[in-house]
Amino acid sequence: MALLDLPGDRGHGRALDQVAPEFALIADNARVAGQAEEEVDVARARDTHRLRVRASRTSDGLVLTFDDITRLVSAQRNAAWRDVARRIAHEIKNPLTPIQLSAERLQRKFRKDVPAADLEVFDRCTDTIVRQVGDIGRMVDEFSSFARMPAPKFAEQDAAELLRAGVFAQRVATPDISVELLEPIPEVVLLADGRMLAQALTNVLKNASEAVAARVAETPKPKGRITTELVVDAEGVTVTVEDNGLGLPAKDRDRLTEPYVTTREKGTGLGLAIVKRILEDHGGELILTDARRGRGARAILKFPTMAMIRNGSAPAAADTNVEVS
Repeated sequence: MALLDLPGDRGHGRALDQVAPEFALIADNARVAGQAEEEVDVARARDTHRLRVRASRTSDGLVLTFDDITRLVSAQRNAAWRDVARRIAHEIKNPLTPIQLSAERLQRKFRKDVPAADLEVFDRCTDTIVRQVGDIGRMVDEFSSFARMPAPKFAEQDAAELLRAGVFAQRVATPDISVELLEPIPEVVLLADGRMLAQALTNVLKNASEAVAARVAETPKPKGRITTELVVDAEGVTVTVEDNGLGLPAKDRDRLTEPYVTTREKGTGLGLAIVKRILEDHGGELILTDARRGRGARAILKFPTMAMIRNGSAPAAADTNVEVS
């Protein structure tokens, strides 16, 4: 009943259309036909769940049962999107190289013959082609990364060093944003794929920096800030990335990790989908919630206890080299 967000009395004695108005039509159909079954979306608080609802007429009234199939629907949708991504990557990537090479050849061969009055326009046009081809290429790389996610290659990885490397790279990429790493940092070794974890951290940090930059463009104060933390406890290993950016949308937060769902004008919606897939492949989970203080968001990367090999000992060096599209 938690899915329906019922009060303490669990809706006892209240009409169905008051407790779960989404079920009312299914109940009406069952009263006429004897039974009915449909899938409905139930929105409570800030989450939406897909339920498969069955209603059967009996001599005493109606019996309603429902199953939460949100994860199943999400998995089916992800599988379909992976196929779409694979096709898009194949069809788009082929012409990109000749387009870029042609634009660069135009610059080299004909720029010297362009009249001075038209030189600025010529440079702007050819530079635009090259730049836009590069942007499309990076987008295609994201499609490929999502569609062809390899199986993890598990080895001993230094979680603290992975986080340090990710934070350092983000500081270099966004010097105007303060990227903090809370001390002390516990030394813990995970059984994981180092490249995949580095990619997940990079995507989450990049996502946070873009949210902060968008908020700062609207309201410059307070200064942009991203805080990262590594925690080891009885439940496992947790990496938290918190920002003071735009924050999460009020509704449909559970869909933010689905492919091509994005709140950004130029986003592909694949970054968090890739992070979620990586965490699931490691037996963990990605949790998105509000910042603990003020406006902003918090991404929590949780790894189970079984992924932890050693806690507090000198770990093996981690492989942190990764290319993120």
